[in-house]
Amino acid sequence: MGMPPHIKCCGCCCPLNVGVIIGTSLYILFILITSFVLPATSPPSDIEHAKAFCKGTTPAYRKGDDVNSYDTCYGSDVCAGTNWDDVNSAANSSMIVGMITDILGLLLLIATLVLTIKKHAAISKLWKVLAVYPIVFLLGPIVQAGVAAEAQTTRFVGITFYEMALKDLACDLVAGRSNPGNVGLSAIKVDNPPIDSGTNLAKMCKEVKWVGAPDPTDDLNTGWRGSPCKDDSNTMGMSVPFAWWFVFNVLMWGYLVFNVYSFSVELAKAPSDDTEMGKKPAVAVATATAAA
Repeated sequence: MGMPPHIKCCGCCCPLNVGVIIGTSLYILFILITSFVLPATSPPSDIEHAKAFCKGTTPAYRKGDDVNSYDTCYGSDVCAGTNWDDVNSAANSSMIVGMITDILGLLLLIATLVLTIKKHAAISKLWKVLAVYPIVFLLGPIVQAGVAAEAQTTRFVGITFYEMALKDLACDLVAGRSNPGNVGLSAIKVDNPPIDSGTNLAKMCKEVKWVGAPDPTDDLNTGWRGSPCKDDSNTMGMSVPFAWWFVFNVLMWGYLVFNVYSFSVELAKAPSDDTEMGKKPAVAVATATAAA
């Protein structure tokens, strides 16, 4: 490496092997939480809702009028020629790639932890593998930007439109009206419906911008996902993974690798008795002791 190795962890404090053990353990915990625990506890994006929207509404209902229109909001009929299973597969592709690269990264970190504890010479080769591994981590953001982001936006729009159409149907029933364009939704049962017996329908129906066909001029921002009526609603989905990769898979990972490298240099300079690969045979030790 171009930089001189650390003598202490982070250049100032505990011994390098202790620092590598702590840093590696924390990074293992970080990957487990961000890649497995949090996704498992997050509500799923139910593609069945998007399918129900297209099945339970008519093209005329989705087209709407000059003010309120699902088609105008999205830019076209989101249901036309859309295979929602394919959309869902594409939307999940970056998550699958990310889980694979994270699992491989975990294996490398576990190997680093074991070799550091044992003070094994193989650490001098492993740090080189760790150094280039951010390139593998980069596959996730690339797949996200090239494949998943657009599909995630389409899925998000379909699910959001379903919620708006279902609210429209519920408010029509409360008012004693019937709209042939969305009445088909009442016959479709889905998991995790956005409206249940505990929903305050009177309050819900007053939030008119979220009921029925949207007005593209309304503020329909839903948070980091943006608005279903904005062409750039997938911008965050494309840019955030690269920022995440740079901060956590380049900067933080790189600093951990530098400490592993520093420890490998320290290990190579250490007396052979202190290393796993350099232990003297018991006979040689006994002979040397007797001679002394």
